[in-house]
Amino acid sequence: MPEIDTWMGLSFHLYFFDNQQHKLPHVHVKYGGFELIISIVTAECLEGYLPNKQRKRAEHYIASHRKQLMKMWNLAVIGINPGKIGDVC
Repeated sequence: MPEIDTWMGLSFHLYFFDNQQHKLPHVHVKYGGFELIISIVTAECLEGYLPNKQRKRAEHYIASHRKQLMKMWNLAVIGINPGKIGDVC
């Protein structure tokens, strides 16, 4: 699972071929021993847990990078490494 970015202690990841369980574009966000799966489209929490402060940061990050994350999601679900968030135009 490629790490696509880190920000304020949060680590953002996209799995390859990861469109089966949640059926919609999403990002895995890790912080310490916690992991939360968040929808790219709505920034809604789908599964998992992050402490409130980190969850709000993750939601803000996803809302701010939505267009880039969607491009990266479209690559990852077909098995192409999406690279890092700064690599996407």
